[in-house]
Amino acid sequence: MKRMCLFSLFLPLILSVAVPRGNRQSDDIDKVILDDFPGFHVLTLQERDSDTRAFILAHFAKRSPSVVRADFDGDGHLDYAVLLKSKRSGVAKFVILLCLENEHCKKACDEDITSDAGEVFIKAVPIGRHVSQTEAIDTKDYPPPVRLSSTGIEVTYFEKAKVVYYWNTKHKKIETIQTGD
Repeated sequence: MKRMCLFSLFLPLILSVAVPRGNRQSDDIDKVILDDFPGFHVLTLQERDSDTRAFILAHFAKRSPSVVRADFDGDGHLDYAVLLKSKRSGVAKFVILLCLENEHCKKACDEDITSDAGEVFIKAVPIGRHVSQTEAIDTKDYPPPVRLSSTGIEVTYFEKAKVVYYWNTKHKKIETIQTGD
């Protein structure tokens, strides 16, 4: 009986510590989406094609393939990269939101990915990683490799291309570099 009473006393405490972390991020994302992108939702696993779904299930056990939350611009505040889809029109977007301390966010990137929505996923690229343009792009002048000064976002179009979005500290904006084909 004592064990049951102790368990019932500590269960709410355990849940209050364990549950909000996951829900907090989800609630924050929902708030941002509802405020800035009415009619949109985070792209779900079921909205991917079967090969992409299988890859995601095998490689994204502990993180979302549609949401990255990290400091992308190096200002010390968490930002969002999100794959969204409209409930009505079917339009899909890749969006980067740079957020301030008061959680007010501004769009740094808003790209239409509708034609690739079934095959796309995102993940964080750690600070310090070197990224360089794929040699598959035939250009005379390859841009020099970039060493990330803050977290980047890799957008993968399954079996098609990989693009890294990163903060250029000199130009104070998000830039891209295609790292795979």
